[in-house]
Amino acid sequence: MAVCHLTGGHSSPVLCVDVSPLSGMVASGSENGDLCLWSSTGELLHKFSRPDTDCTSVLFSREKSNTLYAAFGAEVLIIDTSQPDSVLFVFQSNQDEVNQVALDDKEQFLAACDDSGEIKVFGLGDRKVFKTLRFKHTNICSTVLFRSKRPWEVLSGGLDCRLVHWDFSRPKCLNQFNMQELHSTTSDVSAYMINPPFIHHLARSKDGSLTACALENGLVAVMDSTSKHLQEKFCLHAHQQGVAQVHFTSDTMLVSGGNDARIMVWDLSKAEQHDMQGEVVANGDSSPEDRRNESITEVCRVKTIAHPLKVNWLAPFLREEQWFVVVADQTSDLTVYPLS
Repeated sequence: MAVCHLTGGHSSPVLCVDVSPLSGMVASGSENGDLCLWSSTGELLHKFSRPDTDCTSVLFSREKSNTLYAAFGAEVLIIDTSQPDSVLFVFQSNQDEVNQVALDDKEQFLAACDDSGEIKVFGLGDRKVFKTLRFKHTNICSTVLFRSKRPWEVLSGGLDCRLVHWDFSRPKCLNQFNMQELHSTTSDVSAYMINPPFIHHLARSKDGSLTACALENGLVAVMDSTSKHLQEKFCLHAHQQGVAQVHFTSDTMLVSGGNDARIMVWDLSKAEQHDMQGEVVANGDSSPEDRRNESITEVCRVKTIAHPLKVNWLAPFLREEQWFVVVADQTSDLTVYPLS
């Protein structure tokens, strides 16, 4: 499959995209409230609109082939994709625009983080607010992620540069990281010094052992998630501008996309090999930590795709044993690239 484009659906920049692992259907949301559903071969199947708002996050159920969750403004809709004009339910408890929705592994809960800095956790059985997580983010909460194999825990990140680890059953903050303290790099690479490390997106590996953080300063922070509390492993000097998206396709393969109009594929297993071999890149102006991170970056990067515009959202998907990625950007079209 060569590079292809999904066109003719949106009339405004596409903000979000997801691909159903069950049906191969693609959902994309844009400014001005358009939600488009595409077939696995790229044909426009349906267009759903809620004018005067933006569609900021879309997420397919991994268990029910016809269920899609979509955020419009401060609302989260449950949509039956077999009857897309029929909205099954609307969650209306968020106080501000929702930036991302996430599901836990068993799909018992849906989390929605918003511009007020809060996270609403909804029970999908009774379709009611289960818990509200608040008072830890002092700015926009841009991303939320349920932890793997730890059913009561979520991670959230925001434009206050904080990564917050929650037990949402109590609810209680278990731990938090200030990325400004973790990543005050002394590298002479100016791109990693100018912008603060706002957290734009979080992703976890398939086995839950790694968590990746997409940061505004161009770095991707990789955390060890094998224990109760996260620990920093290393940082990829990934992009020359802010990193918008990170997604794992396996336990160790990662895809990132940034405002520098680059999509990068990483093999994080090579970081372990690097450390065992003790490789170091010489740079007299860098700290030992920065030299290690720069060296790991070079070892782990396996592919770079030059995209015409900055990335808004990525959605990797597997088809016929090959990985592809759908890219949403500042245009009204979607682009599909092969990753292998």
